[in-house]
Amino acid sequence: MIRVFFIMLSFVFFSCGSLRLSQPMTGAASGWPMFGQNSSHTSMSNSVSTGLEKLWDYDVSAGFGDLSSTIENGVVFIGTLKGEVYSFNVKTGDKEGSKSFGGAIFSSPVIYDSLMIVASSRSSENLFAYDLLSGKTIWSQKTDDVESPPTMYDSSLYVTTVGGDLYRFNPVTGVTLFCEHFPAPLRVSPAVDKSLCVVGCDDGNLYGVSSADGKQLWKYDAGSPVWCSASMNDSLIFVGTNAGKLLVLRKNGTLAFDFATGEKILSMPISDDRRIYFGCNDGNFYAISVVNGALLWKIHTDAPIIAPASQTKSQVFFGSFDENLYVVDKSNGKVDQKIDLAGRVRTSPAIYEDYLVVCAENSSVFGFKIK
Repeated sequence: MIRVFFIMLSFVFFSCGSLRLSQPMTGAASGWPMFGQNSSHTSMSNSVSTGLEKLWDYDVSAGFGDLSSTIENGVVFIGTLKGEVYSFNVKTGDKEGSKSFGGAIFSSPVIYDSLMIVASSRSSENLFAYDLLSGKTIWSQKTDDVESPPTMYDSSLYVTTVGGDLYRFNPVTGVTLFCEHFPAPLRVSPAVDKSLCVVGCDDGNLYGVSSADGKQLWKYDAGSPVWCSASMNDSLIFVGTNAGKLLVLRKNGTLAFDFATGEKILSMPISDDRRIYFGCNDGNFYAISVVNGALLWKIHTDAPIIAPASQTKSQVFFGSFDENLYVVDKSNGKVDQKIDLAGRVRTSPAIYEDYLVVCAENSSVFGFKIK
């Protein structure tokens, strides 16, 4: 049974560190308040870019999960495998605070108004709503371990667990709005729009459920476990599989086309009006046509690519286990920059206005100016 622990208990258990803001979050359109920037995981900034200039780096002395930081109102929020969330000024890299939540944090925090939602694993509680103005945890939930980022859509919080549960919560009160159980672990972030929530499962299926009540609308046999989060545009769903296929589905759950790589695809695909972009365990970063899946270009790196890319109107940014951050022209696949981060890149870049933040396995957070 899910238990809700309110302010007094959370204050006792998690009094280590200080993370408190002096003014409310405004939810600007330029923010990156969750994994993938929004509930459809489009990972898109509307700026036009020509490259990156490094501004700062900070060593948090801890490892990171496989997913991105979040940025709102110029403040960067990053969770670590030690169970801490750090905040930084996105322009200067100055540390503004930190807070321990106990268990390992594999996923991106979610910022909703002045609440920070944190998911954790290997701890007595797994989901926390922390008030950034008061500096207090206002509710927490006991679920199975959460290893993928929660998603916020239309004042609802969607969370998956390795126990196979998909939850919809009220983010302000912690009240459970629905809980649907699946036959195997869910290791992906839900992709959500006004009618549909899409999750991949270890049972080898991709599921489409109602975002209102969690009832199954369709399922698609992916042929292998799905450890890659899906993204969506207005009409299509994009997801990779452990069998090495990029699947493009219509929103009714039928296949539009697929693209085979032969190696696992753990890097969430992203898209624009012309192309779908994704990395692969074969060390290649692919751009294929959003119309028919034809290969348009690819870039070979010297190691697997597991983290999702991020994009502006003109460039796409991605990291590789070869310890480099790549800046690529979307139109032709030309590598405009290759930046050595001296650590394997497991996290997706996050973009705020003209700034980009990414983490590397050497425990460092890097801040760049987008030119």
